[in-house]
Amino acid sequence: MMRLRLIILIICVIPFCGYGQQETVATIPPDSVSLIINRLEDGQQPGKVRVIQDPRLNSILRKHYEFNKTAGISGYRILIYKGLDRTKANQARAEYEGAFSELGLPVEVQYNEPDFSTLVGSFRTKEDAFRFKKQLMVRFTQAYIVQARITLD
Repeated sequence: MMRLRLIILIICVIPFCGYGQQETVATIPPDSVSLIINRLEDGQQPGKVRVIQDPRLNSILRKHYEFNKTAGISGYRILIYKGLDRTKANQARAEYEGAFSELGLPVEVQYNEPDFSTLVGSFRTKEDAFRFKKQLMVRFTQAYIVQARITLD
């Protein structure tokens, strides 16, 4: 009797197990901010959603986008030289460009009183910076990762 009830229960419940568990995958375009701004400015909203907003919002979004494009974001760089000597900073830059030009990472010498710093790369995550630091450690054993403002081109 108990087995019969269990079988009937299983037969009644199994057909309903798949309902309500629909999976939806959303894709975000690589430059979603530009896409949103362009669609808001053009007045093109696909689907059935209608957005009513103050037109000044478009100008605020555009200013925010332009500011962040020029001011940069928080990221990481690899410091290969830091010291008082400008010549050594430029030598470190030249040595990097000669040995690691195939990596395609930007390198620059900065002056933050009283030190000159030679910085390599622009990385969004520390993991990306660490991967390239491993390659640079062959030539620059004192290299380390520092936080910096980076611009994305």
